Amino acid sequence: MAQSVAEREHEVNDYACNAYAEKIAQINALIALLNPQEDQETIDQLLRVKEIYRKLGTALWFMQAGELTNLGARLGSTIRQYKVREE
Repeated sequence: MAQSVAEREHEVNDYACNAYAEKIAQINALIALLNPQEDQETIDQLLRVKEIYRKLGTALWFMQAGELTNLGARLGSTIRQYKVREE
């Protein structure tokens, strides 16, 4: 269910597993109120701040997460991927 919501609402990806999700949502709301033709410099600055909050918030969330969550994140995907060679 969470995957289908994330596919429809791309901002959800910014908020998931992020301790600063509320701040990121506020920045997204502020950006939506601005006029891209008149406020592009401000929008660019807000996007840089948003990226900083996204990275710091994810790191903080993982620091507070359990050992199994951290272990899973460290090990990565368990899905095997195969390459098919064309001849």
